[in-house]
Amino acid sequence: MAGFTRHALVKTKNEQREMKIHSGKGDFGETSNLGGLDFSKNDAVIHFLGTLDELNSHLGLVKALLADESASNFVEKIQMNLVKIMSYVSFLPKSNEKYLITDDDIFVLENEIDCCSERFEEIKDFILPGKTVTEAQIQIARTVSRRAERLFFAVNESNKHNLLLCQKIGVYLNRLSDYLFVLGV
Repeated sequence: MAGFTRHALVKTKNEQREMKIHSGKGDFGETSNLGGLDFSKNDAVIHFLGTLDELNSHLGLVKALLADESASNFVEKIQMNLVKIMSYVSFLPKSNEKYLITDDDIFVLENEIDCCSERFEEIKDFILPGKTVTEAQIQIARTVSRRAERLFFAVNESNKHNLLLCQKIGVYLNRLSDYLFVLGV
């Protein structure tokens, strides 16, 4: 979703039509979102979407590497929430409430953090990633999640295009990096 024009099919109420994958607009450093806004490819919104897309890909690898099926299923739910966030941002200013992160989404993540935290003692040293491939990949996803969180605040602080993203997205991304930390320990 980071490249707004990459969707091959667009469904409207009465029809399904093809949408061009390429527009040529990006050749000059610009793109537009599905809500009709034009952006520089260096805009914080585009960096935010690209980072969410990158995070989703890293989580896909984490999901594939996890031996625990319930943890893998939970990571997939996180991926679906990231798709919701990307959809919300991609359709601005015409975003739909169905793409919003809810208090329940945050609560579920916090409960999972608490459950994962119970399995280890107090951490007194820095974590050096790389004990296993899975743990290292989880830590990579954690750092990308932190970057996404910073970019969320960059979008809101710039307030370019008069866009103010839902605050719950920032909370969710903060909890997500916490979850990935405890998952990787």
